[in-house]
Amino acid sequence: MLKTPEEYFADQCLAVPQDADTTLSPAEKAFVQKYLGSETLNGMPVLDPEQALPGLALTPDAAVAARGEERQEKASRPGLRMRLAEEAQVQMVSFYVRGQIFLLPVPVIVEVLRYMPLTRLPMAPSFIAGVVNLRGKVTPLLHLDALLTTEEEKRYNERSFIIVCGTDEMQLGLIIDKVHTMYLVPQNSINWNVEAQLGAGAEFLCGLADINDRLHGIIDPEMIVEKLIEV
Repeated sequence: MLKTPEEYFADQCLAVPQDADTTLSPAEKAFVQKYLGSETLNGMPVLDPEQALPGLALTPDAAVAARGEERQEKASRPGLRMRLAEEAQVQMVSFYVRGQIFLLPVPVIVEVLRYMPLTRLPMAPSFIAGVVNLRGKVTPLLHLDALLTTEEEKRYNERSFIIVCGTDEMQLGLIIDKVHTMYLVPQNSINWNVEAQLGAGAEFLCGLADINDRLHGIIDPEMIVEKLIEV
């Protein structure tokens, strides 16, 4: 029987993510210059919160971004979609955003946290809730409901959860309502050609998973990073 997210992460190494390398990646530098400024960054408190799902060990993909180790140029390895498509089955965590279920591949997840105070960015687009210094790592917190749904009122409060994701370029905190469960999805249940089915609605999705005859979007943090830097 497939474990729940709580059971899965509880079985992992109990160490929380290591303190990050303070060297900024090109994407982090662009974000800081565009929305934050080095003075504000230097004045931000360093947060070290408890995990909402204790025991989560960094996966190989997420560890690179979370600790700043051996960063690779974007063109030096395939994107997330191509890497996942090579696996026989993909382990994913499902979660709710405004009553809708979305999926994130476990390899990109660094940790899951509860609500924490953030630094707001008045000049940033509305889907950016703010930014935190998470154990020395610049981490924008993003309103997933603004990116994935038609809801106009954005929600971030004491009941919110944050899924911290690692990419080669920077770390992101995705604001969700709550974690749902975990799935092990075979390749024959995943459509990686999501653009053909959803068109513009697939901007931040790398695939669709058919689970119990329902289609759920698979979020690609790498696509969100691109949006974050270009806006």
